[in-house]
Amino acid sequence: MSNGNVKSRLPYIALMAAVITAPGCDLLDPTEVVNPTVTEADFIQTRNAAASWARGVERQLAITVNQVVMGAEVASDNLFNNRTLFNRVFDIPEIEPTDVTVIDVQRAVHRLREMATRGLEEVVPADPNASPETVAQLHFARGYSSLLAGELFVSLPTEAGGTAEAPGVHLERAVTEFTQARSLSSDAEFRAAATLAIARAQYRAGNRAAAVAAASEVRGAAPTLIRWAEFDITDGPTNQMQFAIFDSGQDEFQPLPRLDFLFPKYFSRTAGAQSPVAILKGEEAFLILAEAAISQGNLTEARNVLVELLGIVAQRPTASINDTGQVRGRRGGTWIFPNASNILVAASAQDEPRAGLVLTRGEGPVTVPVVSGTSVSAEMLEAAGAEDELLELLYLMRQEIFVVEGRRMTDLGIRLPVALDEALTNPNIAEGGPDLVARIPPFIPLDYGLNRFTYSDGDTLAVIQHNMNRVIVQNRTSDVVAPFH
Repeated sequence: MSNGNVKSRLPYIALMAAVITAPGCDLLDPTEVVNPTVTEADFIQTRNAAASWARGVERQLAITVNQVVMGAEVASDNLFNNRTLFNRVFDIPEIEPTDVTVIDVQRAVHRLREMATRGLEEVVPADPNASPETVAQLHFARGYSSLLAGELFVSLPTEAGGTAEAPGVHLERAVTEFTQARSLSSDAEFRAAATLAIARAQYRAGNRAAAVAAASEVRGAAPTLIRWAEFDITDGPTNQMQFAIFDSGQDEFQPLPRLDFLFPKYFSRTAGAQSPVAILKGEEAFLILAEAAISQGNLTEARNVLVELLGIVAQRPTASINDTGQVRGRRGGTWIFPNASNILVAASAQDEPRAGLVLTRGEGPVTVPVVSGTSVSAEMLEAAGAEDELLELLYLMRQEIFVVEGRRMTDLGIRLPVALDEALTNPNIAEGGPDLVARIPPFIPLDYGLNRFTYSDGDTLAVIQHNMNRVIVQNRTSDVVAPFH
């Protein structure tokens, strides 16, 4: 969509930012606002306006993460929308510029960028109390919007009414913003997060040396780093993926059987708390380094890095969750899913069945990872003697570690189109041009092939139709997957 109407909404956005408490995550009760007609000019003159604005930008980041995760996960092979409440065509995958999910994701990414930009260009200069840390947060948010644009879309404008730029342009801008954020901050954890974000952007751009340099820094200084998008059940936004996979109790989204052991990941931790979503995790540094080593033929180094990564994953917390409400499609869902721990799962008809991937949920609490988990073992890594085998395990680890974080669609090479709304209001984008065509690589199976598996209620074996990690490896020399190959 065009960003031309963002400015007209800024008084409202500013008001929302102004009522956010600077030190905490919760919003004030809006009934306490004395004057609900605060204008942008009024807001800029308020005490600590920049810090308040930055809190509003953080809220928009959480809203953006919601939109990205809900859309990208359905478009991937991670899960299937087993009912009707959410997008039903991304699973095919069918991705059109008129789809409300495409529109919502693009709007959220644009809005995050524009809010961060307004904070940097107008609010910060007017606030004598604006700290370097606040400015760093705004640069980070603007960088994150560019990172998402570069990972998720075939192209996007970088400014309101601008031309649609290729992913590489957005990724380069992301690196610039994250570098600026890092230089302004004196907080070691924030600096490490910005460095990891640089590594992630450079990885997706295929810049191996730069990605390795940044990832190596994180591996040495902050291997267990996590940066979260936070949610608030009282004032919002709430974690929409948590609702779909846990809170609703209606089997909305169901995981690919080989990923069952990782779900729900998001759940009601206390009566008033929502699970956060990780937007950056130290695990990524190891995955980048290992993939770089594989691409250079150094399988021993890659194997050592991945074994070290297993140690990081093992340190991540787990939780015992009562998930008996999930009956895996047995209450009117489209498909019935495995739901007992005695069921074996094969990644394809050519793969050996594996145990331990499905949990029994009807007999009491189940233990699941809440940050990262993987079914890959050190023995499996040691047994992978060829490049293809090791790279396939790496992509399985990426899939498992980043599940329901909105990352898998990009690893599969799928990209969203520019929304038709943008073309209708932006003279620099043609309505019938290539920017409005999603990229669905020819190796992506259609007709729900990403989600299909063979299983009937009572079976002790589920066989997935397509092992997409193997498909990624088989197509690694294409320019749409495996950036270092």
